[in-house]
Amino acid sequence: MMRAILTRCVAIGALLSLLAPHQYGADVRKLSLNEAVQLAISQNHSLRIARLKIVESEQKKAGERASYFPQIKDAANADDSTGVDHLVIPAGTLGRVQGQLVPGSAVNIPQGLHHLLLNEVSIDQPLTQLIRIREANRIAAAQVAISRADLKKAENQVAVDVHRLYFAVLTAELQKRAAEEQIAYARQELKENTEGVRNGSLLRVSGIQGDVDVLEGQQAALTADLQVGDLNTELDDLLGLPLDTKLDLQPIEAAGADRRPLEEYVQAAWANNPEIASAEESIKISRAAVASAKSAFIPDVTAYASDTWQNGVPFIVTNFGTVGVRLNYHVFDFGKRRSAVREREAQLSEAEENLQRLKDSLSAQVDRDYNALERTKNLVAVADQVVALRRESERLSKNQVTEGVVTVANTLQAASATYKSQVDLLQANLNYMLAWAELKQTIGQTPGL
Repeated sequence: MMRAILTRCVAIGALLSLLAPHQYGADVRKLSLNEAVQLAISQNHSLRIARLKIVESEQKKAGERASYFPQIKDAANADDSTGVDHLVIPAGTLGRVQGQLVPGSAVNIPQGLHHLLLNEVSIDQPLTQLIRIREANRIAAAQVAISRADLKKAENQVAVDVHRLYFAVLTAELQKRAAEEQIAYARQELKENTEGVRNGSLLRVSGIQGDVDVLEGQQAALTADLQVGDLNTELDDLLGLPLDTKLDLQPIEAAGADRRPLEEYVQAAWANNPEIASAEESIKISRAAVASAKSAFIPDVTAYASDTWQNGVPFIVTNFGTVGVRLNYHVFDFGKRRSAVREREAQLSEAEENLQRLKDSLSAQVDRDYNALERTKNLVAVADQVVALRRESERLSKNQVTEGVVTVANTLQAASATYKSQVDLLQANLNYMLAWAELKQTIGQTPGL
């Protein structure tokens, strides 16, 4: 009864694996780790948005810079009046000439036309406002630098994410192969147990256990296969590739530069980490904002010149020019400007404190990454020793099969254990390389480039 149920489960599992839809399209792309990092940095959607943010900030800075120069304006009016004032000169206002009144009768002089055309061209040059304009330009320049630091931070993060997914895919593929090795061993053991049950040398429970081992191996292989598919799709999205692109990732060997003293990495992080650069630019923004707030106590003085043309007012010349200086000043605002200055000073103190916080946090992060390098390096050494012992065990097992001491299943079991130890060694090597990548990210370098 139990054997029939297990056999049916095996059949159902095989049928589901055959009916499962293909996850990948026909495209297969070979990639090395460095190629994957470069592809992600050039095509990742988030990084493209970050680059457009830089362009946005640069254009804003260009707009602020234009405020240094005079503004030329033109204003035109076309008016139609329903009534026009008149100047009336009564008869005799100018006296008499040879007994005749001058003027001889009342004169009605209209004071303009019903239609008035007025056009004024002016040029304004800010003077004292140049203080605020200068600070606004400094703020815009700092915002450009912050957007570039944000791009660098995003590039470093994407590079580390590529390392993680790349290593995860390689590990999942090896785990799948290790599960297949386990299935081969379980099937051979099942075959030998079945023969033992028939001969009466083994109990029936041995055959049932063999079926369970085969099913567990198939379950592990199927799980690893699904994991490979999910990770492949996730890596496609990170690289900016079509999601149905199957990736053929090239194997890699563990590599890492010799470790330098911890203090050197801390200094490198303070000098190159994009978060530190962004915090330093934020301090510049806050200082410029303080200076701009203080400049509000200075009157706005503007030099201007204008040219006016009109057609409709008879006692004003048709075209005339004006040159002058304009002053605008808020005499009293109930402490609004003073409060603004204090607000900006508080923001400056916050920015300076945030920079110190980031430096302390980065120092701790560098220390953790530095220690992770040592731990993962030791794990690699241990895993390498395990592989050596497993290989020796497999060699002895093969010799024992030749001598008839052990069965073929024992040899397959030793081979499966060897393969699993190799998977563990690869995982240890990948963790060591990932630790290097994370340390490079912390000190402001892009891993893989």
